[in-house]
Amino acid sequence: MSTPVDPAGGPAVPDGLRAAVYNRFWHSMGGGERHNGMIAQVLAADGLDVDIIGHSDVDLAALGSHLGLDLSGCRYRRLPDRGEEAVAALSDAYHLFVNGSYMSRLAPRSPRSAYLCFFPTPFDHDMAPWRKAAVRTAGPLLRGATPAVSFGQGWYPPEGGRRRQWTWTNGAGILAVNPGGGRTLRADIGRPGAPEGVRLQVLDADGTVLAKLTISQEFTPFEVALPSSSRGTELTLVSDAFSPGEADVRELGVAVSRPRVADADEGPLERMALRFPWLLRDPADLGYLDGYDTVMANSQYTRGWIQRLWKRDSDVLFPPIQVERLTPATEREKAVITVGRFFAPGLGHAKRQLEMVQWFGELYRSGGLPGWRMYVVGGCEDSQKPYVEQVRAAGAGLPVEVLPNAPRAEVERLLSTSSVFWSATGYGEDDRRKPWTAEHFGMTTVEAMAGGCVPVVIDRAGQREIVRHGRDGYRWEGPEQVASFTRRLAAEDGLRSRLAAAAVERAQQFSDAAFAERWHDIVERRRLYS
Repeated sequence: MSTPVDPAGGPAVPDGLRAAVYNRFWHSMGGGERHNGMIAQVLAADGLDVDIIGHSDVDLAALGSHLGLDLSGCRYRRLPDRGEEAVAALSDAYHLFVNGSYMSRLAPRSPRSAYLCFFPTPFDHDMAPWRKAAVRTAGPLLRGATPAVSFGQGWYPPEGGRRRQWTWTNGAGILAVNPGGGRTLRADIGRPGAPEGVRLQVLDADGTVLAKLTISQEFTPFEVALPSSSRGTELTLVSDAFSPGEADVRELGVAVSRPRVADADEGPLERMALRFPWLLRDPADLGYLDGYDTVMANSQYTRGWIQRLWKRDSDVLFPPIQVERLTPATEREKAVITVGRFFAPGLGHAKRQLEMVQWFGELYRSGGLPGWRMYVVGGCEDSQKPYVEQVRAAGAGLPVEVLPNAPRAEVERLLSTSSVFWSATGYGEDDRRKPWTAEHFGMTTVEAMAGGCVPVVIDRAGQREIVRHGRDGYRWEGPEQVASFTRRLAAEDGLRSRLAAAAVERAQQFSDAAFAERWHDIVERRRLYS
C-alpha cells in the first residue's frame, strides 16, 4: 500500500468540502491512474469528502491494491459514458473538481478545479495528412455554417474512414433541425460491432413518437417524415445501449451515418459541414481551459509544451513513485533490464525494445558484456503479440529473457537485483515535430533507480529531469553511447556501486510523500480548498 499521508501536514479544510477526481481510464490501472488516485488519497487524508468518478465498473479496493493506494476514504461513482458535457454538468455538485483524463476537453462548472495534463497532445495528432490539411484550409471556411440538421447532445466523436463515417448516440442522441416544412430526415443507421440489433424511437421535441425503427448491425437507409416548424425542432433518437468491452467503456446506442434533411434550404457549405463534422472543430479553440484554476503538468517537459502549444503556464506535479516498495539487493546480478509496455513503433508510446535487444546483442557478441544477460519486461495487449515475437527473435541465441505481463512482484524483484536500466522511448522520433512520442516523465526510470539500478537513458524529455548525468546515471544521444556507458559500468564495480547508491537517493525526490508536499503547495498557491 501507499505510504500514509499525514493530514496535519496539509492546508486547513472547511467542513463538508466535496471533491471529485475524474478519469475515463480507471479500468486500465496504469501510471496515469495512480497519479490521479494519489490525488484522491491525499484529498481524503486532508479531510475532504471525495468521489472518484469513472465510466467502467471498478472495485475501489481492488484498484487501490493494484496501484498501491489507500482509497478507503473515497467513494467510486460510476457514470454512464454520455460525453463530457454530462460530466461537466455533474462537476457543479463539487467544490473542487480534478480532471485527470488524457486529452479531455471538459469545461468544469465547479467553484474550484484543476486539470492534470499528461501531455497537451493536439486532437488531430493521429489524423491522416489529408485530414489535417483539410482542417487547416477548409475548416475556417466552414466554421459558422449551420447544416439543416446538426448533432446536439448525446453523441460521441465521429469515427470511420473515407468511404463512410458514423456517429454513435449514447442511447439518447439529439439532432437539431432547422425551421421548414414538408421535410424528410434521411440517414443510414446501424450498429457496427454490436452483439445484436435494437429498437429505435425517433421523438419530436414535445415527445411525440415520429417513428419506430428496427436497427440491425448493418447500416440501412431510413426516412422519417418531419412536421412543419417555423422555429426548428429537436429530434431525440432513443434506444437501449451496450458497452463494447473493457477497453472501450462507452455506452453506445445506434450509429448514424450521412444524416440529411431533404428539401431543406441548404447550401454547399452546410452540406459539407454535415458530411465532415470534424472540419468544424477548431484546433486553436482552448476555451475549455479557462474554467480551471490550475493546469498541472506531470513534468517540466510537459510544462514547456503546455506553454508552447496552449500558451499557458502550469504547475508541475510529478507522478508519485512507490520507492519504498523497492529494496536494493546487496549482491547484484550482471544484468541489463528495460521495463515498458510493448508497442511496435508507430503504435502508441513505443519503448523501442527491439532496438535495445539488438544493441545488447552487438555488445554481448563483441565481448563487451561477458557473463551479462538482459531482461525485457512490460505489459502486452493481444494486438502487440507479433511485436513481442519480433523482440524474442532478435534475442534468439542470446542471454535475453522477454517477459510480457510479468507479475508486479517479479518486476520489482528484477529491478532490485539487476545492475543497469535502459530506456530508449522516443529514439528515432523527431520530438520537435511529435513531442508526444518522447517519455513525458519516466516513472519506470525512477523505480529502477529506487531498486538500485544505474540508469542509462535517452537524453530527451522527462528523463533529463530525473537522471543527473555522471552523478546518478548516464544519458545518451545514440546507440554508441549506450554501448560505451554500459561497458564502463560492467567493467568498473566501484563506479557502478557509487552511481547506484546515488540513484537510490535521487529516487526519493519522487516518492509518495514528496508528491503530497507538491500537491499541498499547489493547493495553497491556487487556493483550491477555499
